[in-house]
Amino acid sequence: MQANDSDEINEAAGVTKRVVGLRRKKAESAHLRGLVDDPDMAAVRLEGQRRAITRGMWFFLALGLAFTTTSVQAFLAGDRAKTDPLWWGAWLAEPMLAGLLITLLMFEAEILSRGIEVDEPWVRRLKRILLSSTLLMSVWPTLMPLWTAGARFDLGNTAIHVIVPVVVFAVAEVMPVIQHKFNEAIARAYREARTQAATTIASAPPTMPAVPSKRLRLPESLLKPVRVKAAEVAASGRELTADDVREVIKVAPEMAAQIAAEVQQRNGHAFT
Repeated sequence: MQANDSDEINEAAGVTKRVVGLRRKKAESAHLRGLVDDPDMAAVRLEGQRRAITRGMWFFLALGLAFTTTSVQAFLAGDRAKTDPLWWGAWLAEPMLAGLLITLLMFEAEILSRGIEVDEPWVRRLKRILLSSTLLMSVWPTLMPLWTAGARFDLGNTAIHVIVPVVVFAVAEVMPVIQHKFNEAIARAYREARTQAATTIASAPPTMPAVPSKRLRLPESLLKPVRVKAAEVAASGRELTADDVREVIKVAPEMAAQIAAEVQQRNGHAFT
């Protein structure tokens, strides 16, 4: 906030509680704007959305498979009594098919998330066999009244038993695509973040080496020639350099650079 944007309420100056609240929201918005535009935050948001959408798709896929389980059980059990073991075993057929389908979808989604295309024909064939089997066993019991004398055919019941397996099949096809596209978007956001970081580093001004705060102490035999040389170069309108220092005294290049830097920092009055 600026100096006049304090959080103190002053009714006489027109600084009401609402004004203070709006100032706080303005400051918060300024911080949020930077986060919203940040590529790393974009990747985080995409990852969160991907997880939420994936969980929703899995949940509704499970509901659809649970619905088809009852139809498949009715198809397999037929007129058998509950005392017949096959009546109970029929409940396991659809969970078995659904378990295979879900395992296959998890494999496909994981491979696609690594940027590898699943182009094996038997993967798609197995998925279609599993879903076609569910569709056939789900719809067949609703079509039996067409061949049974005196039985009433229920079109609505048949329609729902067709629609649910078809939707399950569509979800099974779309889920890997969703995973793949989200992973592409997340990878792109991370690439933009790396590019932005590299650009920021490249455009940053070079940092100058810090001059030691502790002043050098030279003996008088070295100090006098340096003073004379510093005055000489100052009169010519330029700054003392390490080469100038080494012309008048014999010191290491690092020491000469340190002496010249201190003379420049103290406007030619170093060592005085």
